[in-house]
Amino acid sequence: ASPPLPLPQRLRFSIGPEIAPELERAKRHLDSLAADVDVHCFSHEGFGAGAGPRPEAVVQVALQVAFYRAHGSLCATCEPLSLRRVLPGCTDLLRPPGPPCLALARALDDPHAQPELLVALLREAVEAQNSRTQEVLAGQGAERHLQGLRQAAIAAGEPLPEIFLDPAYAQATHFRLCTLQVRSREGSWLLRGPLVPDGYGVGVGHVATPDPQDPAGHSGELRVAVTAFTCCHETEAAHLGAAIRGVFDSLGGLLRRHSLT
Repeated sequence: ASPPLPLPQRLRFSIGPEIAPELERAKRHLDSLAADVDVHCFSHEGFGAGAGPRPEAVVQVALQVAFYRAHGSLCATCEPLSLRRVLPGCTDLLRPPGPPCLALARALDDPHAQPELLVALLREAVEAQNSRTQEVLAGQGAERHLQGLRQAAIAAGEPLPEIFLDPAYAQATHFRLCTLQVRSREGSWLLRGPLVPDGYGVGVGHVATPDPQDPAGHSGELRVAVTAFTCCHETEAAHLGAAIRGVFDSLGGLLRRHSLT
């Protein structure tokens, strides 16, 4: 409905001998950065209506389980969330709940674990994830408050609080898994780069497809893109991607037989 806009004007740059070599160097550097990124993409049918209204929480729990399967432990994980409810234009970081995700990961690898136990552990992990999500969306997350504390100390010229100098804090903020989730009707492929050299980026696009058993549109196809740095021998995008697909299959089958709702 907007009025027609004039055609964009082409800008012509005059590149002299002083800047031409720098542009060439920047192009080579950009090419080397692109060559160092390993990308693995796949689509998955999703979890069906059994995931209820919290498929994003189920996905985040599944990613924790997949990392455990791929590397034998959990890791510091972050997912950016918009704080538009309380502070437009700002974000905070969502961390998944470690203990319930670890309990579920170990139970899924136990061939003697009963389906009822798996569903109970999955429900506990999803509810904990959903609770943390609501806290962060309400502006009650810890990450931006800690960042504000650090910046306030720097601005005042005071020593950093001891928490920022503790090795545990450095380990807790070494995000080996950085995730991103977006819901859309058309579907999208989300590419999220790793934050650390030995980390992964995982983007999950939720495709809201019509389903008579799920009128709210919570179920649907999942489009997953995993990235890693090829220079790191500890990470491989396809390796984590295979683990994610396997966990999605396990949880999808479980939720079709035993719904969370």
